[in-house]
Amino acid sequence: MLLRGGKSATQFPDFPGLAGNIPDIAGRSANMAFMSLRGQFYLSVMLALLAALSLLAAVACWHARRSVENEMAMALRAADRVVDNALISLPQSNADAYLARLVESFDGNRHVRVSLIEGGKPILTSHLAPADPVPRWYRRLLEIPTDTRLDTAPSLEGRALLVATDAHAEIGEAWVQFRDGATLLALFSLLTMGLVHLAMGRITGPIAHLARGFEKLGGGDYRGRVPPRGPRELRALAGDFNRMAERLGTLETDNRRLARQTIAIQEEERADIARDLHDEMGPFLFAMRIDADAITAAAQAAGHDAIAARAQALGEAAGHIQRHVRSILKQLRSEGLAETGLAAALTNLAEFWRRRHDGVLLHLDIDAASRGFGADADAVIYRLVQEGLTNAVRHGGPRNVWLAIRAGKTVRVALEDDGVGFADATIAGTEGMGLKGMRERLAPLGGTLTLSPRAGGGARLEAEIPLARAEAAQ
Repeated sequence: MLLRGGKSATQFPDFPGLAGNIPDIAGRSANMAFMSLRGQFYLSVMLALLAALSLLAAVACWHARRSVENEMAMALRAADRVVDNALISLPQSNADAYLARLVESFDGNRHVRVSLIEGGKPILTSHLAPADPVPRWYRRLLEIPTDTRLDTAPSLEGRALLVATDAHAEIGEAWVQFRDGATLLALFSLLTMGLVHLAMGRITGPIAHLARGFEKLGGGDYRGRVPPRGPRELRALAGDFNRMAERLGTLETDNRRLARQTIAIQEEERADIARDLHDEMGPFLFAMRIDADAITAAAQAAGHDAIAARAQALGEAAGHIQRHVRSILKQLRSEGLAETGLAAALTNLAEFWRRRHDGVLLHLDIDAASRGFGADADAVIYRLVQEGLTNAVRHGGPRNVWLAIRAGKTVRVALEDDGVGFADATIAGTEGMGLKGMRERLAPLGGTLTLSPRAGGGARLEAEIPLARAEAAQ
């Protein structure tokens, strides 16, 4: 009767560390806001592929280990049956040679080895088939405890046959399958990323064109158009953008034309008011002075000194009104702008303010304006300087005022003073009628106006007019 003993196979343990390798996509997506659309999409696809590959690797390792366990169990049972049958047929004579042939019959086996045990030590052991090289980490994942069966019989005379499993060859076979599968999945992932790259190129390219178009639109350039490329939705969006830009360009052109017409009408109204003041009030004031002088002479001749004094005061008042009217006329009419040019007109304007305010020093750097910038631009610059000087002298109380004009791709007009600066309301964004009027005059030419504190105290008023638009407006 055969006696058997051995150890039972251990249960399949969990794979430590594999579950922790699956990325937490939801947690990382919160930190993707700083990335571009292309980068976010690539990262999302890569994380999804990494999560899928990690899950597939874990499942593949679990199935491979189950397969190794089952294969070892079946190989152990089959070898054990062979040994049992061989022991039943063990001859009484020449038993050692029979046992040697039995052990050698297992040479080249991939899953079990058989050893002849005597005195607790193996005296003859079969040789396993060579196993494929396997990475250490993969072997650790799939390696299972060795399972044994000890077969004894009375005819063995105290000796025993030990059948033991060896999973290295089976693990090598599983590794080859895992490696080949991983290679195919890696190629699939690369192909997927390539297709994603091509798809994103067809999407992000038109989006980049739209972004540049919106940037130009925000900068006031309504001439830019977006080529209708990419998917159907983006082509439709590009068409809508182009129609919007065309519409806005038309509206801007209309607004500038209306603004120029408004400014022209304002200039005409100024000229009409100046003409009415000159033609209507001038003769009456002159007649008042003549009559006052006549009354003064007659009263002095008649000895009426009181009447003469009153008549003389009346004549002085009429003269003061005349001078004030002439001052108003100089402000209403930009005398010399069309005849002498912008630089001479600005010089005359500065001289006018010097005579009226002896304590203010005006510093001019206006050589760039000697040739002018076109009738419309010259008129806008003149009015802007006129309004700026008025505000600086009347409200700032400066000792020095600097006027500089620079010309390049744009015309820059800078007016600075060392006065008290501007009021808190202006700093807070509440502009007066003067600043609003300046912006309205600059708008048809595409100009901008900036009011800021001057370094060292005072205020700085700077206007910038695109020279190409100023010339095109003529």
